[in-house]
Amino acid sequence: MAKRSYYDIDDILAGQERVPCVLRVDLDGLGSAGSGAASKVHRDARWALPYWMADRLNEEDYVDMEVSPVFSKRANRMYAASPESIQLRAICQHFYQFGLQLGDVVPEIPHVLRSMYMQRIQRVARTAQQGHNVEALDFVQGLDKTEARMLKLCQQAESAVADWQQSKAHTLKKASVVSS
Repeated sequence: MAKRSYYDIDDILAGQERVPCVLRVDLDGLGSAGSGAASKVHRDARWALPYWMADRLNEEDYVDMEVSPVFSKRANRMYAASPESIQLRAICQHFYQFGLQLGDVVPEIPHVLRSMYMQRIQRVARTAQQGHNVEALDFVQGLDKTEARMLKLCQQAESAVADWQQSKAHTLKKASVVSS
């Protein structure tokens, strides 16, 4: 299991993504057939559980956790084919953090994440430098939370460089320990 930060809201939200699971045991009193009456959930029933719950139940051998559709083989091929055109926000708002959490379950996910990130972050940096246009707006609207944070940092750095070039940045002052 990937190390998670207890206080990081983005880590918490990434753990809410649902993953398909298959129940290994029969459970009494957990299912309802719409009538409100508790019923038995049988072994081999399929459930989509939040990752934080599925991971723990998988460790205890109550469920078999399957690969999330977000990181299925088909999805990974799509990411590899055209990483810059993917609207990650529509797929999963916390795409990279969710992928890191799933990294222990599916060993190829970190490679997919790294490859995508390295290609997409270059476009994020170019977008920050070029400013706003229609094509950039479409790309920016598809960024996940991690990439959106990087875009903001790149824009702040770009602004700081522009201020420095125009002599609007802070000037250096002599330290008080240096005598005149």
